Amino acid sequence: MKLSPVDICLSHDWPQYMESHGNYNALMRRKPHFRADAEAGRLGSPPLLEVLKKVRPSRWFSGHMHVKYEATFKHAEQAGATSAAASSSGAAVKEANPDEIQIDFDDDDDEEEAPPPQQSEPGPEASSSQPSSAVHSRPGASETKFLALDKCLPKKDYLEIIDFPAPLDNDPPKFTFDTEWLGIVRATNQYLSRTKRQQPLPADNVLRPLIEESIRWVKDNVGENKDIPEVQSFSMTSPGPDPAFQERDRLPQ
Repeated sequence: MKLSPVDICLSHDWPQYMESHGNYNALMRRKPHFRADAEAGRLGSPPLLEVLKKVRPSRWFSGHMHVKYEATFKHAEQAGATSAAASSSGAAVKEANPDEIQIDFDDDDDEEEAPPPQQSEPGPEASSSQPSSAVHSRPGASETKFLALDKCLPKKDYLEIIDFPAPLDNDPPKFTFDTEWLGIVRATNQYLSRTKRQQPLPADNVLRPLIEESIRWVKDNVGENKDIPEVQSFSMTSPGPDPAFQERDRLPQ
């Protein structure tokens, strides 16, 4: 069974090595404190890189780094990449710790940010020596357009409007449960950890039959792409704000 392709992925952090697939030099000029982590292979999330390579969405949106940045991740090129590319570029890529959480406390409010030049200036090539699981890539896009945006502050690039084709059968727009995702959640629920560390998911040859069985269960017991109002209704459970106090209690923006 092959799962349906994914169009859009959203994440807080960037996938690892994404800085190498856009205007690297312009990014380093705007955020010079990124350079040490980029050259050491510590910029971005290694697990998100694995998701990117397996899911292969057409678009990926992130935040976290407090800078607008565009990149194009070409999956065919990455499939044939070798770890020698990193050493030839001078980038010392070391194995990243997937359990490490990078927290950026830098507000960068006073940092001078020069506009990036028009020509593309690629950065160090990413190493393909990172460990990967047995899950094979699903059918997906040949390249992923990546966009990160800045903080929501004056004179910051925090908003961009992108037109994306909608399904022909979604007029008027409505929310539905995704059959495949419900099956995935049902199959992996037994591996959900309530402790500090997440136990590893089983190999593909173990997990895939569980997902297939769970998707069949969802189709038989829930239905395919069921409208959310058929299952779940939303209603007010507490009184709303008193208009008489609305202006007085308004927080400064």
